[in-house]
Amino acid sequence: MTIYLDVLLLSNLWADYALLRTTAALTHTPVKPLRCLLAAMTGAASALTVFLPAIPLAVCFLLRILLAVLLCGIAFGFRHPRALLRQTAVFFGCSLLFCGAVWAFASLRTPAGWYLHNTVIYADISLLTLLLGTTAAAAIAALRERHAAAKRHRAYRLHLRLGGMDFILPALSDSGNTLRDVFSGKPVVVCGRDALRQWIAQYPDADAAAAQARGFRLLPVRTVTGERLLPAFLPDSAALVTDGRGELPLDILLALSDQRDMPAVIPACCVPP
Repeated sequence: MTIYLDVLLLSNLWADYALLRTTAALTHTPVKPLRCLLAAMTGAASALTVFLPAIPLAVCFLLRILLAVLLCGIAFGFRHPRALLRQTAVFFGCSLLFCGAVWAFASLRTPAGWYLHNTVIYADISLLTLLLGTTAAAAIAALRERHAAAKRHRAYRLHLRLGGMDFILPALSDSGNTLRDVFSGKPVVVCGRDALRQWIAQYPDADAAAAQARGFRLLPVRTVTGERLLPAFLPDSAALVTDGRGELPLDILLALSDQRDMPAVIPACCVPP
């Protein structure tokens, strides 16, 4: 059959872009449109393997996994390996969800206008059909995530251990909190200073207390009022107190907010579904 290069590249470009945006939404990862577009262009270029001689299926799957890592790294960055692995897993899962049924159908029946080679599917369909299909799939995933986020947006308790002292703090899950430490990639929990006043009282002030803690750093935070630096550090231990599940250990960075009486704000990625 005849393969039209423009259909091949445009269809893969749009599909990869939709997959990356969906991955960003599901993992609560901010992404710049230009980086996402560059990653999608890279994915579209990989579809040119359809013109190569047949590649063993196991090698094709390995190349697909490596390509998923590359695309997520281009879109979201390579600085946080654990976050990158999670994003890659979600991206690959979305790819299977979006394309698995089509791939199985094409493998079994290979209908007219479809061509499968080297795990690349070429579908001679209209661009409008492709746009509507991938947009609908992305919308369904976004609605499902919004529903899950609404269920996660509830009150919790956070168990912290600092300098031999235990604190149980009221906490809220917030899907808008996407803070991560630029060095370790750990999610950041933000809490008010009054909640830790017993620990802070050993030092001249909250900033001095944070400076004496393990892993101290100043964390840039952007809010509606502007950008500022918050003192952040590693607690001795942290756990989310959940109903019926006991305590869920958390690997986090703790930042002290200027709002002294605010509850602890936990990133949605730290909350179990």
